[in-house]
Amino acid sequence: MAENGVILLVASIIPLMKRITLTALSLSLVAVFCSFSAAQPKPTGESPSLLYKISGKGISKPSYIFGTFHAICPTDMIPLESLDTYLAQTDQVMMEIDMDDPTVMPRLTQAVMIPDGKTVKDFLTAEQFAKVDEMVKNVLGYSAENIKMVKPAMLSVLILTSPKSIGCTTTAYDMALMKNAVAKQKPIIGLETVESQTQVIDSRPLEKQAKDLYEMATDFQKSLNDLKKLMAVYKTRDLDQLAEISKDQMKDEKEFMTRLIDDRNAAWIPKLETEFKSKPTFVAVGAGHLGGSKGVIKLLRSKGYEVTAVKL
Repeated sequence: MAENGVILLVASIIPLMKRITLTALSLSLVAVFCSFSAAQPKPTGESPSLLYKISGKGISKPSYIFGTFHAICPTDMIPLESLDTYLAQTDQVMMEIDMDDPTVMPRLTQAVMIPDGKTVKDFLTAEQFAKVDEMVKNVLGYSAENIKMVKPAMLSVLILTSPKSIGCTTTAYDMALMKNAVAKQKPIIGLETVESQTQVIDSRPLEKQAKDLYEMATDFQKSLNDLKKLMAVYKTRDLDQLAEISKDQMKDEKEFMTRLIDDRNAAWIPKLETEFKSKPTFVAVGAGHLGGSKGVIKLLRSKGYEVTAVKL
């Protein structure tokens, strides 16, 4: 595959570098899509929602936080027009990574590649790679030889969220919201860097990632069913149920999930507080980061903020 073809493949993975929990952690990267903490009770009378208003504690104007899903069929998206009213009340947009930064793409391209000239074949037996190759050909339509230089966790994302797997060409709220913000000339800022996010993903050894990729190839339908279950729950807007399902699916990877979700949530709070006090901000992060006893909503409430669901 030509170099520009590899770059296009990497570009398709990049919007997904955030959180879909699957059996045996087939997708350690995609797991960022969901929350892996215990669910928290909703305030009495609060309906499920993906958008929350942040006020109180000396904030002069409210901010908003919206839970995204990083690979979703366009027909399943909440119309962006329904968010325009709330975007209009804010002065900037905050995302996990500032995808409007021109330096992000080359840094992400480097981040998804296996270092030191190695490939997935260095971490699998010939028989195991043949099984992965069979899956890639069936789902993507070409040989795994063409993308063997990409990290196994990223390959899992690319395969599982492909049009043939999902039944549509997936899109991402993140990119749509970014374009919307640019059109409205609103500044875009990031909660973390490419490097800090990649460091968490890379805390799982490549050997383990490759093993998960092979295991996904041996029972692809199981992994796909788990993803579709999460997508269906996301459509109900029930963050607590999403958290519970994710927690159950990831029960054997507690330490990694703590690094991937809980630690990052805690690190985001001071940054969110700074921006909320500075100017009204529209925050868009993976929906799984919002729910749970250690989710962003609970953490903000524990700091004294009023966090109320907004009906869309």
